Amino acid sequence: MHLFDNMKSKKNKKLYDTTVQLIEQKNISNLRKRLKILVVDDEDDAIYEVLKERQYEVYYKNDMTYAIETEPFDLILMDVRGIAKRLKSSMEGFALACEVKSKYPLKKVCCYSASVHKEITELLADNRIDAYFMKDLDVDKICNKIDNLIQDYVDIDKQWEVLRSILIDNQINENDIQQIKTAYSEMFKKNDFSKLNEIIAGTMKNATVLLNITASILNLIKVLAV
Repeated sequence: MHLFDNMKSKKNKKLYDTTVQLIEQKNISNLRKRLKILVVDDEDDAIYEVLKERQYEVYYKNDMTYAIETEPFDLILMDVRGIAKRLKSSMEGFALACEVKSKYPLKKVCCYSASVHKEITELLADNRIDAYFMKDLDVDKICNKIDNLIQDYVDIDKQWEVLRSILIDNQINENDIQQIKTAYSEMFKKNDFSKLNEIIAGTMKNATVLLNITASILNLIKVLAV
């Protein structure tokens, strides 16, 4: 059953209708303004300027050291080289992007570069990051790729599958997972995270994972809130 099927009570019709309009009618111009996008590039803010001109809610950093710095953002675009030198990698930006995706699986993480990196495209199949593109890609194609990531981000069924995988990895039993799924659906119906947070906190033993999940879900509900 689609999670939206649980959101159709008259009491919550406005929230349901608004969310469905945003997602199913693909009102991308509205969604562009709701998600916070972070561009991290040590040399060039051209992509940031393009997205700003196209009316995305976009922010820029010329360097980043730790994954936690991305916590307020929903979608992260990161240059492959020249940032996060602490990682001592030939592709520092990519290594940091993988850290971000591992720490905050609900976020959408995309890398880009002026050079071809075959190893990155191979790792995309392992969900280490969500997407990759070349800097010289046509501007409209870059925006289309980002719009696709935005639509995936606000797809609460796809995000539930990510969350479910995290719960399974943390050895949460199936009964608890079903309770969490119900609370997750109710969260969007009532625009209230407290019940879901209570259940997850009662079942999740790993405090770090709990905090990261909480931060990511709060960001998601803020995007979809009326």
